[in-house]
Amino acid sequence: MGKFCHSKSYDKDLTIDLFLRDDSASSLLAGPVPCSVHELSSYGVDLILNRIHFNGHHMFYAPQDKPGYQLYIGRQDDNNGLAPIPVRPAWFNIDDSGSVHYFQLGVEFMTRPENGWITIFKNAATVNSEGPRCRLKELLLRFWR
Repeated sequence: MGKFCHSKSYDKDLTIDLFLRDDSASSLLAGPVPCSVHELSSYGVDLILNRIHFNGHHMFYAPQDKPGYQLYIGRQDDNNGLAPIPVRPAWFNIDDSGSVHYFQLGVEFMTRPENGWITIFKNAATVNSEGPRCRLKELLLRFWR
């Protein structure tokens, strides 16, 4: 249910931030919200969040219900800048089968799969998982700067 075609699973230690902005007013509404990457494809990413409401905004419904509201994934830099990857919510689900409850949020990239940021993100995320974790983190830090 709600999975992206041709996706790959990744280590849950791979994290990115989710932001909700009101682009019409140029204001940050919620975020940065740390998320784990569960699956990634050329068209979107499956994120794991500990909750779905932030600062009074539902991260799935708010961008669909309010004109001008836009989700982004990326990292917040020292100047409060956002990485230029706009996403659209596609689906969400709660996993409450275990002792820890979490949400999965599927988002679609709003840019073409050939976008340079998406390509770099996918390349960094597909580093050999048997290698040292610090190598993956080093690549991601370079990507988000």
